[in-house]
Amino acid sequence: MKKYFKLPVMFCGICLLQLIPLKDVNGQKLDLNPLFSDHIVLQQKTKAAIWGKSEPKTEIVVSGNWGKRAKTRADMDGNWRTKLETPKAGGPFNITVASKSDTVIINDVLIGEVWLCSGQSNMEMPLKGFLPNEPITGSKEAIQSADIPEIRMFTVSRNFSAQQQSEVVGSWAVCTPETAGEFSATAFFFGRKLQKTLQVPIGLIHSSWGGTPAEAWTDVEALKQVTGFQEVEEKLDEMKNPHSDYNIWMNQLEKIDTEEIFQEYEELIHPEYAGEHYNDSQWDVMQLPNWLEGDFKNYDGVIWFRKSFELSEVDENVRYNLSLGGIDDEDITFINGVKVGVTRNWTVQRNYSLPPGLLRKGYNSIAIRLFDGASNGGIYGGQNFGIQKDDKLVADLSGDWKYLPTAILGKSQFSVFTADRSYKDMPTSPLVVNNHLPTGLYNAMIHPLHPFAIKGAIWYQGESNVGRAEQYKILFPAMIRSWRKAWGQIFPFYFVQIAPYPYSGIENSEAAELRSAQNQTLSLPMTGQAVILDIGSTSTIHPPDKEDVGERLARWALAKDYGHEKVAYSGPVCTAAKKRWRRIILDFDPGSDKLVTGDEGLHGFEVVYPDGSVSSVKASLRRNKVVLSLQSRQDPIEVRYAWKNSSTASLFNSAGLPASTLTITVN
Repeated sequence: MKKYFKLPVMFCGICLLQLIPLKDVNGQKLDLNPLFSDHIVLQQKTKAAIWGKSEPKTEIVVSGNWGKRAKTRADMDGNWRTKLETPKAGGPFNITVASKSDTVIINDVLIGEVWLCSGQSNMEMPLKGFLPNEPITGSKEAIQSADIPEIRMFTVSRNFSAQQQSEVVGSWAVCTPETAGEFSATAFFFGRKLQKTLQVPIGLIHSSWGGTPAEAWTDVEALKQVTGFQEVEEKLDEMKNPHSDYNIWMNQLEKIDTEEIFQEYEELIHPEYAGEHYNDSQWDVMQLPNWLEGDFKNYDGVIWFRKSFELSEVDENVRYNLSLGGIDDEDITFINGVKVGVTRNWTVQRNYSLPPGLLRKGYNSIAIRLFDGASNGGIYGGQNFGIQKDDKLVADLSGDWKYLPTAILGKSQFSVFTADRSYKDMPTSPLVVNNHLPTGLYNAMIHPLHPFAIKGAIWYQGESNVGRAEQYKILFPAMIRSWRKAWGQIFPFYFVQIAPYPYSGIENSEAAELRSAQNQTLSLPMTGQAVILDIGSTSTIHPPDKEDVGERLARWALAKDYGHEKVAYSGPVCTAAKKRWRRIILDFDPGSDKLVTGDEGLHGFEVVYPDGSVSSVKASLRRNKVVLSLQSRQDPIEVRYAWKNSSTASLFNSAGLPASTLTITVN
């Protein structure tokens, strides 16, 4: 492959931009969908769809300088689409799109293998990590060695919508040490493994959003078949009705663009609430530290918090420390009307040093402007929550706080509440209007991508559906089918089983139940699961080892789609549980030469009895089978493995791939 010139990665945040038309040298415009821009990767040996806009009825000719061309005509609305035959992997090429008067050239086009990469924060997590508290293992070395111009990534900007969209915002970035840090880490390692093995260009379309549930990524027709979402279409129609009470009320609120709020972050939305003498007597009361609960659990926007506290004595020559612990997502914090800290990273613990003389004997005030932009938020604290001197807590700030919701986030705007139009007066919306909106992310971040030619998809999600495993058993396969239906093909779909994490408690099982629901999705054709029971973390929901995650996904693709039959792609899979005397024999398809145990031996096996009682059992490995020794004289009806939230792997194959969480009936 040739060397390619390098392009700095461009990151688009929550704000929504308009399609920027490409122009020829004469200033005439011919609009292409943003997917079709310089540095693009097209799927090899296929008929790749290319589309855009022009004047109605205009004839459009698309030509690749590899010797293929296609012709089409724009419809009455100016929309056009055609398919261009692509050669085997190679490049760089260019594509010329021309009408009678306009011409656009797409430069530095590679032909190779294209994969769609989607999910929530573990897919979104960049190669540089969620700094400073959540790094990626080996990130520095991976970024420094990422001079791989054969890999390109198109990152779709965050957006949600109640109705299907036709365009996304984003651009193709060439993989270099300057750009790779912003790439999805899981997608990067997946793509790097494929590129190194196949020696062809790899295109990665990255479309993910942290903290989002599977229903947000699912087409409305598919959702209607899932319990809990049968009425979603009617509710979406009600949301879109401009004459509904909710829309009329919301339209009368002042609007502030998200781009403006981030540019002038500290000045906007009622700065007077920070004042030490502001009268907050009419505000409601909430206990802090805490996650936002009740009506606020899915609230995205700005909330002010205030509290008065008393100090019996103050040393005016000492720097006190304000410890607030965890805040999700962002805060601006004031003491006695003076700004003492701003943090825009939800992974950072808040510890603000207070200038000498700011605190005073007697009453003081603290005000916090919280912004939550996705999923659940809150001021959830840590070991200490208050004012500290020499690491000793001198003012405990936990307890009652006054609070006032100030502005709610919807799409690309904040709607600002007023005294006569407060949050409490807001009519009930038929659905939560944020990135949890059922079908909202599919409409805005998946639907606009098809029919772009792809080889397949990888997926890392499930954490936001923990606690709803029975629903997920239907929802997740429905989502996959809805994507395949949109593309008109049963493409490969490989996903990551969620990692161990405490959730509601290390001994509880809601995460294991979700992992089991993911297992059942393997009944769909051309699916595969990367199990990561061995690389989770009890301290973070974002495991730092994304290299193994990406490479395990790549193993599935190499073995199933690229003819590398000797590549081990699956951990051991239990095929039968048979009772023999006072033992249960578990048969496994090892997925490699043989079964092996972890460093601490086999553990995590348990049996379930007819009365519902559960007992842990001793497990041993004999002749490539797992043997469970029973203590009770009862006959168990079911065997489970790794059935706790924080269960870790103890059973592997000789390729080092772990067995999944499992539940199987005893015969």
